[in-house]
Amino acid sequence: MPKTRATHGRGSSPPSVEVLIENLPGNVYRRVRTPDGAYHFEFLSSGLFRHFDIDHERLLAEERVRFDWIHPEDRERFVADLEVSAATMGLLDHRVRVVGMDGRVHWARGIARPHLREDGCVVWDGIVIDVTREVEAEAALRVAKGEAERAHGLLAQSLGALGARLRDPLARLDAAAQALAPGMRLDAATCAAIKAEIARLRTLATGAPEGRGEAIESASARLSPRQREILALVRRGLSNKAIAIELGISPGTAKLHVSAILKTLGVPNRRRLAGGAA
Repeated sequence: MPKTRATHGRGSSPPSVEVLIENLPGNVYRRVRTPDGAYHFEFLSSGLFRHFDIDHERLLAEERVRFDWIHPEDRERFVADLEVSAATMGLLDHRVRVVGMDGRVHWARGIARPHLREDGCVVWDGIVIDVTREVEAEAALRVAKGEAERAHGLLAQSLGALGARLRDPLARLDAAAQALAPGMRLDAATCAAIKAEIARLRTLATGAPEGRGEAIESASARLSPRQREILALVRRGLSNKAIAIELGISPGTAKLHVSAILKTLGVPNRRRLAGGAA
């Protein structure tokens, strides 16, 4: 088989491997675990560690790495991940906080594949990348989600309180309407109009037309366990994307489930579904 060669621009010389590695937006390393459980680096590029303000030359010189650049709260888990990877020869893929000499904290993701050397050492060749922005974005999303859920809960409480205040007056108004036709000789159309207005007020008070809430709850029994789980999240006001994050599924899958729920319950739209009514 003929050998392949990397191509480069006309009139330029190919960069050295060392230059390529140092210019990568991350660190390339070889970490070794000796049979007695000690760790050391055989190779460690400086690129990302310069950004983290971590002395990579010191780490290379240490005969037994202490992992003191890992955040104290993450260090035990970090070493445990290494031990599991060494025992199973499984891919190492984890996120931890790292602390630079300036005290700043960053999030780093390490990915490495281990192999067993003839001398009994486990060797990982891997990379480390900065995922601080991604982790901060995820944290901001969780905060926003929590605030939205609290706001939805407060709204539900307010509507519930409003409904409680309206129920007794509505009941009295309903009873009065029932007595209007024989007592005042009102025509049937007028009585029907009064009753229609009462029904509209009842919808505002309870969130569902009379009898419809019971029908929806009865139809809910035909939903699958996953669909009932998604229905509960919809009623909490979560979007398809938020439901996907909550359940670890894709937004497309969440959308398909919601569509199936709407069809099963005979509900025309998501707004009615969120209110627990059609």
